[in-house]
Amino acid sequence: MITITDNFLDKDTLEELENTSMMYSKVHWVGRDAKPENAFHKLVHKIFNSEPSFQDPSFGVFFWNTASIISGATAWWNIRPIDPKPHSDLISYCTSNGVDYTPDPAPTTTFIYYLKAPDKGGHLNIYTKPSKNLLNWNESETDSIAAIPNRLISFPIDYIHAVQPYSGNRVSIGVIFWNKLPTIYGKTNSDINDSYDRPWVKNENQESNRKLTEDYIGSQNVQY
Repeated sequence: MITITDNFLDKDTLEELENTSMMYSKVHWVGRDAKPENAFHKLVHKIFNSEPSFQDPSFGVFFWNTASIISGATAWWNIRPIDPKPHSDLISYCTSNGVDYTPDPAPTTTFIYYLKAPDKGGHLNIYTKPSKNLLNWNESETDSIAAIPNRLISFPIDYIHAVQPYSGNRVSIGVIFWNKLPTIYGKTNSDINDSYDRPWVKNENQESNRKLTEDYIGSQNVQY
């Protein structure tokens, strides 16, 4: 299921986020029990506490504030993707050198928050029906979502998606919540905020991840 929430952050937090200085080349870990250090961390906590699927219906409280199995989230800046290709986040963020490091249980959802919109283009295409050709998708098989500032979207982590060409300054933040991190990042620790290298941008992973994505799409015989 794809969800869209506009005007997600209040004005003050939005302004603080626009002025947050962090390493854009890293993937940041936001621990469940770590104190937020900036608006970027506050955004991650707000996403968690606003997501119905993280709520325990038996007690009417959020797992984040109780004995949660969620340890925290990886979050990263998308400033200017180079030649973006259709991909599955489950493959991209859990695979290195063709080896699958997906933890058990695997994360279920990708969240994308839009901070700045481009002058033209830059929609996110989410391919909601499998296709055997990554470059030839029928429009009826695609949900196209505009990058509107202060918009939060979410979709199943295994959905194939890609950013369309654009001009101008497009800034988004991706967020995935984990019980246990893939070991290619580091040790899982809910008490800290940290940062790690991005395995999905390494040259040796580009071709293998593309092939794994194609194989995954080819194995899907039913509509999502």
